[in-house]
Amino acid sequence: MTFTLWSFGHFLYMLSPFIIFLVIYFLVRDKSQKVKDIIGYVLGGISIFILVIRNVDIFVRSGWDLEVIPLQVCHIGSLVAGFCLIFKRKWLILTAFCFNLIPAFLAMVFADSLANYDTLLKIRPQTYIWGHIFIIVCALYAITVFRPKFSKIDLYKSLIFVGAMAVVAIVCNSLFRKLFSWEPNYFYLFNYKGTPLKFLYEVFSPSIYGWFEINWFYVLSLLAVFIGVFIATYFLAKFIVKKLSTK
Repeated sequence: MTFTLWSFGHFLYMLSPFIIFLVIYFLVRDKSQKVKDIIGYVLGGISIFILVIRNVDIFVRSGWDLEVIPLQVCHIGSLVAGFCLIFKRKWLILTAFCFNLIPAFLAMVFADSLANYDTLLKIRPQTYIWGHIFIIVCALYAITVFRPKFSKIDLYKSLIFVGAMAVVAIVCNSLFRKLFSWEPNYFYLFNYKGTPLKFLYEVFSPSIYGWFEINWFYVLSLLAVFIGVFIATYFLAKFIVKKLSTK
């Protein structure tokens, strides 16, 4: 069983998180808050469990590896999406919806790595498939079912968290290359591979400070795009909550 880009199966895969979410939403929308909370715990637990299974499989097969350290956007997304449903912190819900949902969907659209597996019936491709699905399902569930009233404080907390993770990722991209000869590209901030904005990386050469390397123009350009998208989805989240709360 293999994966082919732009096949019927690929389009079904892209639609699957929204179909799953809608089925769950219409099943629970008239249920008690306790039932909604329990479903949230289950969905959140599954999201985290998928990442754990993925990393255990990689560790057993390869030992310590850059893929075991959950610093990629969607790896963090699996944790954020899970914890936002378990703890129901508004800033975590905001992070899942505004920061992790879109990259998760883009990873499903440009799922080149799935096409490289000789079969999908292995843990690694299955966790890729279901990990991204549950990031989207959890983020949509949190927004539409819990309907949190977001404030600017929640926005600031979310931005600070994502910013801190980005700084850690930037440092680890260079540090792991120096210490272990790995080639990480956490947050897609070290180079352009796998990003739709690769042309930005080629405008200026990276700056090197000893073991630390960074392409300032590329990173700051991505930061500007990220802030614009984040703010837009923040207001979208508030709009969705307001609309659903008035019904």
